[in-house]
Amino acid sequence: MAGNNQQGIDQVTFSLGYSTYALKMVDPFEAVRLIHEVGYEYLEVCLGDDWPTSPLRFSIPQQDKLGKLIQDLGFSSPIFFGNIDVCAPHSDRMEMFELTKCKFDMAHRLHQDDQPVLVTTTPGHSAPPWNSGRNQIRDCFLNLADMAADNDVIVAIEAHAGTDFETPEKAVWLMEQTSHPNLKLDLDISHFVVEGSEMAHSVELCAPYSAMVHIKDGSKVDGTVQFCLPGDGEINVSEFLGSLRKNGLEDTPVFAEVSVQQSSKPTYDPRTAAEFCFRTLDNARIIFQ
Repeated sequence: MAGNNQQGIDQVTFSLGYSTYALKMVDPFEAVRLIHEVGYEYLEVCLGDDWPTSPLRFSIPQQDKLGKLIQDLGFSSPIFFGNIDVCAPHSDRMEMFELTKCKFDMAHRLHQDDQPVLVTTTPGHSAPPWNSGRNQIRDCFLNLADMAADNDVIVAIEAHAGTDFETPEKAVWLMEQTSHPNLKLDLDISHFVVEGSEMAHSVELCAPYSAMVHIKDGSKVDGTVQFCLPGDGEINVSEFLGSLRKNGLEDTPVFAEVSVQQSSKPTYDPRTAAEFCFRTLDNARIIFQ
């Protein structure tokens, strides 16, 4: 995990993180500085293929330079959004594994402490329908987990609203069916709540398997998922933090996430969004100090 202002972290319940997923349009080095300046204690680096920090375009010297900046700013090891197409068709499977290996290698290059290297992903755009293909999804994640074990990586799986993998029950089924030490959950509460699952119930089910926490907000309008910033929707952030604490996750950093639905808007301002998310989460955690 990544943190800055370490003395402050030791005194704070619910440390806060932010992802460069929200900062695609910002130079990667400036993005990390921005996250630090806003006040976040933890950092997530997006390795998505279309992001500037994808290992497809972000060279090893650049990776080393970014790692030094992360260390100089007082962050420890980031986590990484891998955006892996886990269920890629057989014809693309070798390419997927080669790219995933590049992502794992980059994660290790930026890793700086003895905490596990953590890479998050959804099942990917090639995942089959859940009812007919859940065993295939399970097997694909088992293959990825074996690769992760060989590379000393933990993979945290994120369910996603608007797909067939969108409920806490399905996430727990996958954990129970795989039962692999290198597979955990990324508890992104927004995806469950948007699809109608109750928040406290979702946290209770997923907490035993969760290695990290994401939060944004949103709703489903006429069958279409519409995400917004945390604090700008219907999720009671303080109640969410309370549920995390009740289920033993108060020491797991909470990462604000900004949907591409937001960051692709012409009026989107990356610093304003990061500051808004920080204020929302910082105000919510005050009652737990």
